[in-house]
Amino acid sequence: MRITIIGCGWLGLALARHWRGRHALVLTTTTPERLPELEALGAEAALVQGNDRSAMARALAQAEVVVLTLAPRGDRQVDADAYASTYLSTCRSLLEVLPELPQLRQIVYTSSCGVYGDAAGGWIDETTPPQPRDGHATVLLQAEALLQRATAPRGAGMPAPAVAVLRLGALHGPGRELGPRLARLAGSQRPGDGILWSNWIHQQDAVAAIDAVVEQGFSGLLNVVDGRPATLRQLVERACAVRALAPVTWGADDPLPQSPSPPSAGASLPNRRIGNQRLLALGVTPMRAGVLEQLAEG
Repeated sequence: MRITIIGCGWLGLALARHWRGRHALVLTTTTPERLPELEALGAEAALVQGNDRSAMARALAQAEVVVLTLAPRGDRQVDADAYASTYLSTCRSLLEVLPELPQLRQIVYTSSCGVYGDAAGGWIDETTPPQPRDGHATVLLQAEALLQRATAPRGAGMPAPAVAVLRLGALHGPGRELGPRLARLAGSQRPGDGILWSNWIHQQDAVAAIDAVVEQGFSGLLNVVDGRPATLRQLVERACAVRALAPVTWGADDPLPQSPSPPSAGASLPNRRIGNQRLLALGVTPMRAGVLEQLAEG
């Protein structure tokens, strides 16, 4: 199969390694210095900025499937405008060149469960209406809506591609291990009781989900979570206990700093548990232990 991965960052690179030797890959980046790294995977590497229509068309010229694993450049948190520049410009360019791509039969977009609202600790699934709580999630939902336009007939006998939107939980895995981040809270005082549910997926389980979606030609919405929600309190206490660190004291009066990072922004997080029944029905069972079990392993 001929597949183009738009945005080979942390997740896209793991996906490319998984598919190495199985599919003909075109891997894109916005950073020229990363081209040799991508070529070393035996793939064609291409420099593609989201708003560069011509570069997008070249990268997709032979693709049967395109997977968008987008992220703003760098490791630092960026504002919603930078998100829009990355996500919306890329999706618009893809839609513009779509009439030139009769062979393209599937678009896979990795979105986020962040598009859902608060559920007061209750369970939600793909039928739950999205209610983004900040500008970042709003951009991700707007990108979803843009890509749904690709399902309209293209004319000239060209069938519309399938569009798969994967709403990922919080990612963890190599280089993004949760334990060390949580352990930094040892001995601190935090407001509230920490009973806020969070939803996670290991990098390799996310890769397995994308692989299944492509192999089966899936179209529609899919929550990609491990199905084992954990509260912030459970996570912090487990991370400190396995390292024999001082526990966190809950109920402090001072508010937590506003941040998208679960370890430091518990009070600002939505409280919800996200089901993965549709993922399981697709034949994908997360093989990794839940995030709590992995913390117990140190």
